[in-house]
Amino acid sequence: MEPLNLDIELLRQFQSLLIVLGIGLLLGLEREQAYQLKEGKHLFAGIRTFPIVAVLGYLGVFMGAALSVWAFFGVLMGVFTIVAISFLRAQSTVSGTTTEFSLILVFVLGGMVQLGHAYLSVGIAIAVTALLTLKIRLHNLAGALSKEEFLSILQFLLVTALVLPLLPDQNIGPYGFFNAYKTGLILSIFLTLNFAGYFLSRFFAERSTFLTGVLGGLASSTATAWYFSRRVGEGKGSGSREAGAVVLASSIMFPRLLVWPALLNWTLFLALAPPILALGLIGVLISAYLFRTAQQETLSAPPERGNPLNFREAAVFALIYTAIQLGVGYASTHLGDTGVYWAAAVSGFADVDAITVSMSEYGNGQQRLDVAAVATVLAAFSNTLVKYGFCLAFGNSTMRKKSTLGFGVMLVAALGYAFWML
Repeated sequence: MEPLNLDIELLRQFQSLLIVLGIGLLLGLEREQAYQLKEGKHLFAGIRTFPIVAVLGYLGVFMGAALSVWAFFGVLMGVFTIVAISFLRAQSTVSGTTTEFSLILVFVLGGMVQLGHAYLSVGIAIAVTALLTLKIRLHNLAGALSKEEFLSILQFLLVTALVLPLLPDQNIGPYGFFNAYKTGLILSIFLTLNFAGYFLSRFFAERSTFLTGVLGGLASSTATAWYFSRRVGEGKGSGSREAGAVVLASSIMFPRLLVWPALLNWTLFLALAPPILALGLIGVLISAYLFRTAQQETLSAPPERGNPLNFREAAVFALIYTAIQLGVGYASTHLGDTGVYWAAAVSGFADVDAITVSMSEYGNGQQRLDVAAVATVLAAFSNTLVKYGFCLAFGNSTMRKKSTLGFGVMLVAALGYAFWML
């Protein structure tokens, strides 16, 4: 029996054609559904026209490459002319130009698939479809924003998307304590928490504290502790939910620590996984208890409309972080090579990710592996101690009491593991 000979290039072209049809059907289906909700509106292009135009874009680029670039421009001008004529004929019954621009976009996406950018085309099609589908919600959101909130969004994007990437990532000063990029990153994380917390409380009042705690645990649990403790100290929260959010963020930090060992030192990962996951689980259970006991409390009022960013508070936090970095540099330099545990504990006051990376590279061999495991747990212990200190120093009596329950158990468990390993 002779083997079946398949033309690989033909199969690829067939696959690309299916992708083009899928892109056209996706956008066409959305437009068809949108116009079914509008009585008396003329459907300019729908579930049949969009796939056809997508195929025209695909074939236009193909003909431009195989024959002449003028063949592509001929197809392009033909599509543009039909779009313009159809729009002018139905101008009295059509509101807006979204469908026309979507049709032109689908033509371009079809051409991109022919050029080998299928994944990018599919991604753009999905993103545009999501924007079109969420039209009403986006309009409602725009109407709900005040002028001050909109300006805050622009300021936030300016700092995080434009200024931060331009900062130099280089250690300077005594002990290399100051790094403009890392300090800017810490400031951006704090602004992000402030920003997210403000809008979550605006639109998800009953779950805003919990969601901010989760986001904070993924970004920076230390900044989360500072953020909530300062809010409670200013009378903007009861203290119970905020304590639960801080404990939750700290609990998420523990499994997050396992990412670097998993990438750099699998043996260390296996050694760290049981105690680290146990500490995280303890914290999650306690935070769940704190949130549950706080359910019957009266929710704090949503924030007044205004500036959701607090640059002054973020700058204070960044300065404290920089001061801690200076202390860490001094301790690491003067304690010597025998102070691995001390260096890890002191480093944890500022950042646990850096010491985790260092210990992942350091912990080769059984003796060093044990040292690296204990040092990582000690760093997590000291970092947790800092967050507990924020709650004690800036929170109210309720937050102090609730956070003592959560952090007390985690700190005792971490110290117990460290002494057992020693």
